[in-house]
Amino acid sequence: MANKINAYCKICGTGYHVCASCLAQKGFRPWRTITDTSEHYKIYLAVHGYTISQDKEKAREELEHCDLSDMENFNPEIKSAVEEIMAKT
Repeated sequence: MANKINAYCKICGTGYHVCASCLAQKGFRPWRTITDTSEHYKIYLAVHGYTISQDKEKAREELEHCDLSDMENFNPEIKSAVEEIMAKT
């Protein structure tokens, strides 16, 4: 029997299962509670950091180390933010 979907990736919206021990963590927030893959978590960190700091160069540098090959499957607001960060001005 497959595990019940109890979380949705903040990057692509894919439903996935987060185990109870990850959900119960109080000292830190495991990446599995935010995204479905560790690669999507790296993208999340870059976009989230950009949202707070507006430091486009730093965010671009971080995203250059991420796999953006499935960007067509990203949530629209994430795709838009990544495109804004990666745009040469």
